[in-house]
Amino acid sequence: MMVVSSVANAVIADAKKVAKNYETQLEDKRKQKLSEVNRTIDNLKLKKKENLKERITFMAKTETSRTNLEIKRKRLRMEHDILEQLLANVKKNLKDLDLKDRNKLLEKLLSVTTLEYIYSNKQDQDFLKKIVGERYRGNIECIGGILTEDLSGKIREEFTFESIVSTVFNNDIREIRDILFGEAKYGFECNIL
Repeated sequence: MMVVSSVANAVIADAKKVAKNYETQLEDKRKQKLSEVNRTIDNLKLKKKENLKERITFMAKTETSRTNLEIKRKRLRMEHDILEQLLANVKKNLKDLDLKDRNKLLEKLLSVTTLEYIYSNKQDQDFLKKIVGERYRGNIECIGGILTEDLSGKIREEFTFESIVSTVFNNDIREIRDILFGEAKYGFECNIL
């Protein structure tokens, strides 16, 4: 029995060695798999971090663009309001010109007219009638200046204060804007990106 017992012990010892070897291989495979999973997790974290960084950068750029656009809109609105106020003030000053300056201006306007008939506002009527006589045809709604018309009534030239100011204002708006506001740089530099 001793032989059986020693064979049994040898088999058991071999089985234990095989089991221990198998257990060691399983542990190595488990560690290898765990290492692969950890590397994959680290790679995913890194990709997610990079993706998040890109998204944050994109969002910051978008917000900066949106803010710059809003600043531009507000500045342009302010400039527009100031220009409108300027235009209103110029028209008011022309309407309130003292009689001597007003008459000089009307004489200059008459000197450039080429059409037959003359119209003006009620305020300038008497002065113009003295100068042009029967060529004066009546009143129009304006703050000052004249409107001329050919004999057929089909062609008109407008030299009213409003039309002159509007023409100058519209033709020279860029220069007026530069004089008032300088060459404006809109927006701001964003240094966080």
